[in-house]
Amino acid sequence: MPPTETRVAIVGAGAAGLSAGAALKHVGLEPVLFDGDDQVGGTWARRYDRLHLHTVRRFSGLAHYPIPRTYPGYVPKDMFARYLREYADHFGLDVRLGHRASRVRPEADRWLIETSRGEWVANAVVIATGRYNERRVPDWEGVEAFGRRVVHSADYSSGADFRGERVLVVGIGNSGAEIAADLAEQGASFVAISVRTPPPIIPRDLFGVVPVQLLGLAFTPVPAPRLLDRVGAVLRRVGTGDLRKYGLAKAEWGPFTARRPAVIDVGFLHELKCGRVHVRPNVQLFTERGVVFGDGREEEFDAVVAATGFSSKLAELLDVPGAVSESGRPRFRSGRPTDFPGLYFVGFDETTRGVLYEANRDSRRL
Repeated sequence: MPPTETRVAIVGAGAAGLSAGAALKHVGLEPVLFDGDDQVGGTWARRYDRLHLHTVRRFSGLAHYPIPRTYPGYVPKDMFARYLREYADHFGLDVRLGHRASRVRPEADRWLIETSRGEWVANAVVIATGRYNERRVPDWEGVEAFGRRVVHSADYSSGADFRGERVLVVGIGNSGAEIAADLAEQGASFVAISVRTPPPIIPRDLFGVVPVQLLGLAFTPVPAPRLLDRVGAVLRRVGTGDLRKYGLAKAEWGPFTARRPAVIDVGFLHELKCGRVHVRPNVQLFTERGVVFGDGREEEFDAVVAATGFSSKLAELLDVPGAVSESGRPRFRSGRPTDFPGLYFVGFDETTRGVLYEANRDSRRL
């Protein structure tokens, strides 16, 4: 059977893909979106219960359809999933759910998209699968002998499931920090967090009133990232205090030079300073009942939550030599033309302004 034809295809119907679809419809195109999920917004609906957007409602909406003002300032994850469904309906987007794209490659000056439900060919293709496409779990030594629970953050729902248990969280990104706080709040008997590379941590609202995203919006265009990181370090020190006394070393990278958001604090630092979350070094290996850390310390745990991130899997999806870097990221800016006619990316730029803000901007540039 020959491939089904469309003028524009979008691979991925998460926030970035939907925003790209609406932006293209706004200029008269009729894109077809492919996604392996069975519902729009499904990824958000499945995230842990405590999760809210870390960016403010006003600057988190997608192209041409803002988040309703009736939503809270920091939108809960279920409400954001609902917004995504309403967004797709509002624009009448042609979203093909259950169509997981496995390969995208050029063919005769067009683009062939192989999905779980057949092949499509398009004049242009927008890759909007994002940087969090597949969970990543380290190949820890001895983990197969650990006779207790190991769950990835993608499968974590609530700290209530771990009440009364000794729990180790591995990884201190935004998910890891918030999950550690949730575990402490929900009654885990002991919570530790394993930190390999100390990140910059800043309150979601500086001094309790100023959304930190506003600083990102103001400062990101300034072409002096090292200076901005020095200013940010001072603001973090004022806003959070010296975290070294609680076992958390000085941050080893800055958000402006690294072009990635800092960890946004939504309760982690309170639990850390109250002694309900304990910092540990990198995991060296697992034992039958616990973990040996890089400093040689051995501790028992009832459960381990791997907040160890995700992989884009772009190199497996895109059969386009030169389009993806060795780190698995696009070699081209989101929303901009690439060296391959008809190939675009959206939703891969993460900055201090917020990934949703950038996805909105990127999609309007297509």
